Amino acid sequence: MARPGLLIDDSGASTSMEGRAARFAAAASGAWTAVRRHRIILFVTMALCVLAGVVFILLSTPDYRATASVEVEDVPAGAAGAAAAQRQATPSDNEALMQTELEVLRSRALAEDVARELALIGSRTFFDGMNVRRPEQGTGALSQRQVETETVVGLLRDNLHVELPGKSRVIRISFTSADPVLSARVANSYADSLIRADLKRGFESGVQARRFLLGELDGARKDLERAERDLAVYAANAGAMALPGSREAGSKEAGSKEDGGDPSPEGTIATRLAQLNAFRAQATADRIAAQKRWESARMSSVETLPEVLNNGAMQQIMTERAQARAQVVQERQFRKDAHPEMREARARLAALDDQAEGMANTIRASLKEQFDVAVHGEKQIQSEIAKVERQARAERGRGVQMSILERQVDTYRLLHDSLLQRYRDMASQAGFQAGRIQPLDRAAVPSRPSSPNIGVTMLFASLGGLILGLMAVAGRHIFDDAVTSADTLAERVNLPLLGAVPAGEKPGAEIFAPMASSLLLGSAAGLPRSILVTSAQEGEGKSSTLHALARALAKLDKRVLVIDADMRRPKQHSLFGISPARGISELMTGQARMDDVIVDSGVPGVALLPCGAIPPNPAELLVTPAMDSLLATVRERYDTVLIDAPPILGLSDACLLASKAQVTLLVVEWGRNHHGGLRVAVDRLRRAGGAIIGAILTKQEGRAFEYDYHRGG
Repeated sequence: MARPGLLIDDSGASTSMEGRAARFAAAASGAWTAVRRHRIILFVTMALCVLAGVVFILLSTPDYRATASVEVEDVPAGAAGAAAAQRQATPSDNEALMQTELEVLRSRALAEDVARELALIGSRTFFDGMNVRRPEQGTGALSQRQVETETVVGLLRDNLHVELPGKSRVIRISFTSADPVLSARVANSYADSLIRADLKRGFESGVQARRFLLGELDGARKDLERAERDLAVYAANAGAMALPGSREAGSKEAGSKEDGGDPSPEGTIATRLAQLNAFRAQATADRIAAQKRWESARMSSVETLPEVLNNGAMQQIMTERAQARAQVVQERQFRKDAHPEMREARARLAALDDQAEGMANTIRASLKEQFDVAVHGEKQIQSEIAKVERQARAERGRGVQMSILERQVDTYRLLHDSLLQRYRDMASQAGFQAGRIQPLDRAAVPSRPSSPNIGVTMLFASLGGLILGLMAVAGRHIFDDAVTSADTLAERVNLPLLGAVPAGEKPGAEIFAPMASSLLLGSAAGLPRSILVTSAQEGEGKSSTLHALARALAKLDKRVLVIDADMRRPKQHSLFGISPARGISELMTGQARMDDVIVDSGVPGVALLPCGAIPPNPAELLVTPAMDSLLATVRERYDTVLIDAPPILGLSDACLLASKAQVTLLVVEWGRNHHGGLRVAVDRLRRAGGAIIGAILTKQEGRAFEYDYHRGG
């Protein structure tokens, strides 16, 4: 199922596109119509611009432009270190380099250098070639020489043209003057000065670089001396055998000592430490063996000890004790314990037991002493080892510090040697280094002037004339309300043209006959019952037009009443040739009746209601109900009523009458209303409620007006 949000109204889109196309076509058609109508303005403007271009070409002094070119390289040819690895230049670096060279070319310093090289200051030829008068005196605090110098430098900088063709490294240097030889000389001098300035900058930078390297070299030498001095002092204080020097010398000295010389302190300590570790292992083994023997002697019987069993004296005592014990046993079989021999045998056995016990205790004490001696010897060896280890650590620290100082000496020596070699290379290249800027093309003396360019000048003059002409046409079309045809009337105020009256003498009745016939179709019921005739401004011929229309309608057998409602400057009574005493002003104020103020105009079928006395404020009379009553009454007696109203702009009378009349007829003078007055007048009438049926063009100049079916006129 399709969702409503996804539906597309193709008919609406196509209608919108058609509407835009129609509006575009209408706008294009209107623009073409405006251009065609004001083509004289366009052609005159273009002709004037082309004429101005021709005059400019004829009056211009021919200028000659000479061009020299130079090439800018990344690295100067033959520069020291050019073959070494360098940072890859980026596009931004190249652009910055080229822009820098362009600014150098435009600088005041280079212009002064060119002026000195060519001796332009004080040269009348230069000023003649530049079409400039040479300064003859100073101004203010500046002397004549200073003023002339400033003038020359300004002319050089103003007439210099530098450009970069594309993204190349070629700079084109051009100079323009009225003298072709001077142009070539100045362009070549600029190229030469740029090359010299580059060489000078390279030389000065080389001198500065050498000075910098010399300072760095002196600093490196002092650092090296200080490092060697620190190494020697430390070695003397630490009692080191090796003297300050390179690492190769130290290694050779160590090798000679290992081959047959005195051992170094580090080697002696290491050997002694190894011996002591061996002694400690042996002492530990002896202590463990003595401890085992002592533990065995302390925990077991004396007779079972290997030391007792292996002792000859102890064996003899034990043998004698065994014999004495056997004798006691034997005597006990025959004698009692109180027997003297029995007591003697037992005493002898006890003596042997005491002797054996004393011998055993002596052996146990010997084992204990051996254990104590082994423990004491192990502790002494461990103490000696700790002492030697402390000596080894101290010696190792001195060695590390010695290595640090030796590396520092080696680093400063390497830096010193590198700076020294770089300084020697730069010193050897001084005076032989090529510049970054190389000459490419010399400026030749131009054979043809570069300006004025006839083709380009005429092209710009034509295009400028076309643009100015179109702007003039657009301005005339937008801001000008002058009506000269039915088309302009339709464009300005969207009104049809009922007819045109040529300028000159008083037109004949045949001119207004077609207009009167057009009025017969002014409404759905035929001829409108009341017609207000007015104009935007004073003097456009509204009163005479109304008079002529009244006569033309009378010839068509129409009963016409002419009301002269222009109570500020009434003219209808003079046009009809009568002098009434009273008129519409008396009728509005109740001083007269309608039948008394309407008079015969002398033209068959035309009656006149004149103005009468001029009131102080006509607008107040026009808004009274009496005016509405008057119009309602006369509509029943006459076929139409023609009301002559004052001009619209500046007065409110016409707007008030337009709301009371059935239709309004606008009289427009040909070629008038240039500042929007006609549009303002029509807008005021329409806002007041007036129904404008068309306009009549008066005082037409030029060829007679021609009706066109498509114009609807």
